[in-house]
Amino acid sequence: MSIDDQNDDRLRHSGDEAEPPPRRRRDDYDDYADRRRRRPPPPAVDATDFLIPTGVSGWSMAACYFGIFSCFLPFIGLFMALVALPSGIIALRRRKGGSTYGSVTGDIRAVIGIVCGSLTLIGHAILLVVILTRP
Repeated sequence: MSIDDQNDDRLRHSGDEAEPPPRRRRDDYDDYADRRRRRPPPPAVDATDFLIPTGVSGWSMAACYFGIFSCFLPFIGLFMALVALPSGIIALRRRKGGSTYGSVTGDIRAVIGIVCGSLTLIGHAILLVVILTRP
């Protein structure tokens, strides 16, 4: 059947009106699909992640805050350092293997807690040695 025969059949079946062209299949739109605008992917870091720590473990937050405050409080800091050091170690051992903003800042907070807690313990040890060796 030739193209002219098909056109004649369309005109006979539809009367004087021409039929609309057949609907295109989804495969015919492949060229168009590449040109369509797509939504941009969601951002990896939200703006609120900088203000409110989300996705950060409680152990790493405790290590960070206890470690930092232990550096500035003379005798209470000793007990805070004793909490910060194991909390930081637990946070690093239980960390999740992701590279999200929350997991990275959780690791940093744990390290800050370990370092500050260790410095406080060393400072209190030195202070204790100085007090005990005084005549």
